[in-house]
Amino acid sequence: MGEGSLASEIGTDSGTTSLAKLRQMKIFIEKGDSEEKIMMAKALLANGVVSAIETVQADVRHYLKSDEEVALAVVEVARCFGVCTQWTAVYRVLVDFCNWESDIAKFTQRMNILLKEVRLSYGCTYQAIQKPLSANVILRKHYWDWKKYRVPAGDRVFARQLFIAQKLLKLLSIGA
Repeated sequence: MGEGSLASEIGTDSGTTSLAKLRQMKIFIEKGDSEEKIMMAKALLANGVVSAIETVQADVRHYLKSDEEVALAVVEVARCFGVCTQWTAVYRVLVDFCNWESDIAKFTQRMNILLKEVRLSYGCTYQAIQKPLSANVILRKHYWDWKKYRVPAGDRVFARQLFIAQKLLKLLSIGA
């Protein structure tokens, strides 16, 4: 099994899980999970290693926010940026809750048009969003998954992203 396989994701704080506990576990399949993970889940179920496979259907709610509302909130939250890569949190919130384009190039283009008259310490660039997304799996997932994420000790990157996302959600009056 590869390092990124489903089996390597099973574990507890101590790093081991008894077979009895595994047999009580369910595997959740989400949209976008790889064929390899789905096949591994089916094999674990067939061999009695886990009790069930469930498909997660996210409760998708999109909030209609005007460009002006978004711009005001983004300008306010951008004042809190400590690094340019915190644009990833803005991207995640707007894609997940405001139906913005998930294509990073199109997202940055729209954001830069929206904020063309605003001078910010850190501009919205493709690299500022893509770098954290490629380095940290949780940042690629929906914000709701962020709330369930158990942050490893010493992970300052995720904490910075979460802070910005929560602030932006509050400014946009989105209860997530």
